[in-house]
Amino acid sequence: MRRYQLLNLALIGLLAVACGSVHGIATSSSTASASRSAPVVTAFPVPTTYPVPTTASSARLQSPCPALQPAPQFPASAPSSRSLALVTLRGSNQQVVRDITDITHATTVSTVGTIRQPQFVSATDLSYIDHVDGQDADSLMRMSVAGSSKTLVASSCQGVIVFAWSPNGSTAAYVADVTDYTSYGASELHLVAGGQNRLASSMPYLIGGCETQACANSSDVRLSYSPDGGFISLVQSFGGPNFRLWTSDGKLLKSNEPHMAYRMSAWSGTSLYFVDASGVAVWRDGVVSSFLSGVFWLRPKGSPAGGQIVYAVRDRDGWAHTYVVDTASGNVRELNKARAEPAFLTSRYIWYEGERSCVAADQCDSSLPVITSGKTYIYDLQDGTETESVITGVADVWPHPA
Repeated sequence: MRRYQLLNLALIGLLAVACGSVHGIATSSSTASASRSAPVVTAFPVPTTYPVPTTASSARLQSPCPALQPAPQFPASAPSSRSLALVTLRGSNQQVVRDITDITHATTVSTVGTIRQPQFVSATDLSYIDHVDGQDADSLMRMSVAGSSKTLVASSCQGVIVFAWSPNGSTAAYVADVTDYTSYGASELHLVAGGQNRLASSMPYLIGGCETQACANSSDVRLSYSPDGGFISLVQSFGGPNFRLWTSDGKLLKSNEPHMAYRMSAWSGTSLYFVDASGVAVWRDGVVSSFLSGVFWLRPKGSPAGGQIVYAVRDRDGWAHTYVVDTASGNVRELNKARAEPAFLTSRYIWYEGERSCVAADQCDSSLPVITSGKTYIYDLQDGTETESVITGVADVWPHPA
């Protein structure tokens, strides 16, 4: 299986039905708010080492895989008060853009099909990865929310792996692979802005990946900008290098120490939260400190209003618990048990999917005792209620975390 096919399987797992996890811990089963010192129960072993191949240093910035020039230019996006969600709805696998500004009267803005790794650039534009006729590898695309005005943003000889857009939508960051730095190859961070596609940083090959759905369900690969646009982070849950932090112009600030694993990241404000060997840590003002000791969360997501992160963990029996943590106080609130893959729709509403026990007919892996129930829900943080939802998967929301 090709290397980026493995990565794509992991990325697909971000939207896939959750059958379980290979790691994670849950706090006390009480639904009452708890502090960061709440008791925890270890559920699954957490790997702390990964092989990191030796390759060219980040100072070597002459790519053997030149990007297409000239690159397109994109103006800064205009402010918008709309709340949008890129989702799938019950009865279809087609991704649609929903206007959820008034969530009780949500409307479908457009149907965008089954595009890969879709995300909002702004309230008017989407971006995704596609194979373009005449190009040798997968390319980065941008189009209007309505599905028109498609633009080729970037293409490389080995293909775009992951990407992110600056908060104002004027700069695209993406990671691509090249193959002739060493026998392992290498990976590169590119920045597309002002009509130029610039190699900003090189790093070891993003070796690793998933070959099973169970692995994909507990994997995560994220290239993301900080909400203020000042930093770019790359965090993945397997292989190496699995952590990079750059300034917005591509200067490397921090990378994982050899044989140390960092994973499952989320930005909130100017702070980057991620899992290390001891639990959830935070990078803030250039310093890394413990945030939720002993907690190994799964695919956290920041609130569009800032100040909160929603996440899931699995208890020792395999059940997912969904929590929200206040980033200022560290106080944790459990929303419900048997709820997985949570995502903020707005700062008030959280979407997640239900779980049930596996039965013989499900043919589940013995290490994955639960499976999606087929039902999904929206939780109201304001009044503490849960209602069933027609949304079956959430790819992205706008606005992004603040």
